[in-house]
Amino acid sequence: MLRKDLGQMKVMGFARYRAKDEVNPVNLIGAARRWQTEFLDKQPGIAMHCFLGNLTGEYADAILATDETAFAEMSEAHMQAESSRAFMDLLEPGSIRLCRNILQQPLDAIPEGFCAIEFGTFQVKGANEFNEGGLNAAAARVKQEYLSRFPESRAHRIGKIDGETYSEICFVETAGAAREICAGYVNDDACLPLLSMFDPESVDLDFWHVLA
Repeated sequence: MLRKDLGQMKVMGFARYRAKDEVNPVNLIGAARRWQTEFLDKQPGIAMHCFLGNLTGEYADAILATDETAFAEMSEAHMQAESSRAFMDLLEPGSIRLCRNILQQPLDAIPEGFCAIEFGTFQVKGANEFNEGGLNAAAARVKQEYLSRFPESRAHRIGKIDGETYSEICFVETAGAAREICAGYVNDDACLPLLSMFDPESVDLDFWHVLA
């Protein structure tokens, strides 16, 4: 995992994808690690990168950047680097899904002691009546009244992807703890105001564990 103390982080990029059928996972992890050390480590404003996997054979990258400019400059330089091209050659192009998440509350430090990320996207219900301040207040209640009960919870943020699409991001000690926390979430009174803002048909949620 790449970790740097660069102060506040306002953006998280998240990309998920599948490897080509013939690619050995060991080689993919090695290529991701090389990309991490040879390219991302040298990009200004890139504070964290972790390479992730899930239980259905997909992979993902989570990247924390100090601001939108740093993330955009990294994205622009990406395919100019040999390690980037070598890594991308191992991926199934049609499977790649990338989103930039503007964190509604910046992270002051990289979460400590996490080995899993729960990442979900959703569209808001009733976009014309939707209030972003209400969303952030509901998320703060989840953090204070629900997540505070779990010592495995490391950080929780809401990200904005576009005008109607948001993300919920949880850094958790283990994937097992993340699943346990999520299972209780849907029936807890402290979480219902936030859940009521989600269009349930739009929710796309998964659990990811750190590979590199």
